[in-house]
Amino acid sequence: MLTHTIAAFACVATLFAAVQEPEKLKVGSSMPSLDNVEMVQGSKDNLADAKVTVVEFWATWCGPCRKAIPHINDVAAANAWRGLRVLGVSTDSTDDKSKVKPFVDKMGSRMTYNVGWAGEGINRSWMEASGQKGIPTAFVCTNGKIAWIGHPMDDGFESAIRKCLSGRFDPELSPKGEQYLEAGRNAAKKKNWREASKHFDDCIALKPEIFVDAMEAKYQMLADQQKDAAAAKAWASEVAGKLSSSPVALAEFAVFVAQDPRLQQHDVESAQVMIEGAMASGGTKTDVLVAAARVASVAGKLDAAVDLQNRAWRQATPEQKPYLKTDLDAYKQAQAKGASAKVGQ
Repeated sequence: MLTHTIAAFACVATLFAAVQEPEKLKVGSSMPSLDNVEMVQGSKDNLADAKVTVVEFWATWCGPCRKAIPHINDVAAANAWRGLRVLGVSTDSTDDKSKVKPFVDKMGSRMTYNVGWAGEGINRSWMEASGQKGIPTAFVCTNGKIAWIGHPMDDGFESAIRKCLSGRFDPELSPKGEQYLEAGRNAAKKKNWREASKHFDDCIALKPEIFVDAMEAKYQMLADQQKDAAAAKAWASEVAGKLSSSPVALAEFAVFVAQDPRLQQHDVESAQVMIEGAMASGGTKTDVLVAAARVASVAGKLDAAVDLQNRAWRQATPEQKPYLKTDLDAYKQAQAKGASAKVGQ
């Protein structure tokens, strides 16, 4: 009888654990609910029409979180016109919940995206379910699915957002590509250039237009780590060939080469050549026009930057126009002063 009783309790305990155990959350999983997020700034309503949603977990006491917030804000602002929406979810305890609103208010223009507090079950269904034990942690989501999980200061964060915004995210290829990319970056840190290059090339070979981040990583290795400007320029030319049929991806790489702050040296000349290639095959695409305007501005061609951005603004959707108008005004102001505009950085 005792044996049966113990067994019964064991079954109940196992059933209870099964019920309580959150479903494993990984790339490709459906987005958990955000219904219990208590809003502090903005609204969850504008997430409904988002092409890409970033859900980022942070806390007022977390130093790395505070460092990441301005970066997240910049990414959100630069890509809002493309349909990116961000929701920062505070994991502060119930006792510290009252600190969130004053913190956000103090951040001001450095934290303008949607912010909420993690209500009942939110941490469990997102952070615990994905096995994330530290903050900040960002979830990049598209079409109701998780596309990327990681630290918002990692290179992969912006790359995942760009892929999703341009419809290039592939849930089957991405995990394999990320393995190659991570191996390449680790090898580059150890100055194993040949090994790093092989990993990057293996990643790119999966599907070049998807893994522009591997192309960028290889370029950065050549230009900044190996200090080989000629090899970097040759690689940029090779990338132009690999992406000749993917104008949006090529335009993104051109902007990276022209102005990305992660690079120590920029090659505006190569960027202009690549933009010409992107314009030749996709010059009517809004994404390409916006990228071309940025490269033109960096090159000091402000008349062209204004013209290109104006063309993008005129053909944009009503939802996109306000965001593109902000950059258009920045170019016009720079044009009047005779100085390049820092847009999209």
